[in-house]
Amino acid sequence: MKNISVGIIGGTNGMGRWLHDLLAGEGCAVCVTGRKTAMTAKDAANVCDVVVVSVPIAATAGVIAQVGPLLRKSQLLMDLTSLKKEPVALMLAHSQAEVVGCHPLFGPSISSAAGHNIVLSRGRGDAWYDWIKNIFTKTGYTILERTPAEHDRMMSIVQALNHLNTIALGLAIAETGIPLAEVSQFSTPVFRTKMDIVKKVFTESPELFADIIARNPDRDHVLATYEQVVRDIRAKLKAENGAELKIIMETAAKKLF
Repeated sequence: MKNISVGIIGGTNGMGRWLHDLLAGEGCAVCVTGRKTAMTAKDAANVCDVVVVSVPIAATAGVIAQVGPLLRKSQLLMDLTSLKKEPVALMLAHSQAEVVGCHPLFGPSISSAAGHNIVLSRGRGDAWYDWIKNIFTKTGYTILERTPAEHDRMMSIVQALNHLNTIALGLAIAETGIPLAEVSQFSTPVFRTKMDIVKKVFTESPELFADIIARNPDRDHVLATYEQVVRDIRAKLKAENGAELKIIMETAAKKLF
């Protein structure tokens, strides 16, 4: 495929900007749309071979519903969201275009593709799927081909459970009523690292992390598992010597490592 034109909806920053730079470097004619750009999402759908949705999770469904019906069978509709089951289903339902679900498992500030993975989920068609897969592979990324359901199940651990733990830590410390400045005087390097993550999650884009948990289809199972583990820990600590907690940690270590 030559002279490919790509329109990235929400491509003025973040992962949209990362994809813009990558595809432009591969010779594609790339344009981006945002709240302040002259080109609109509808314009991109009408003139570009490939249309990529790279907006916050909460806005994804609305954007797909807006641009999907404008696309022809010969075009590609792709998303970059951190969930796959709902976006892929919506892209299939709202358009006739070929469909690919895509989730880069890293942030936009990486300096090299080495060691970084990208999940691709087949939606509809093969030609455009092979095109984007080949570009990512050529530029050094490792491709994980998974169904949307398989992806979201893994993200319920890697993202939802992970961020749930961070949020619970921050909320619990806040509930103690002890000023963080005072707590920090006693902090260890590990605690400072954890609090840096808490600060990022709570202050930079809390809506993103809240949506990652709330919109994951396996959310309830993850929450139930987390609650049960905390109850189990509390029960084991009734002996007040830590021996029983040590045993369940050793049992888990055998499963994990």
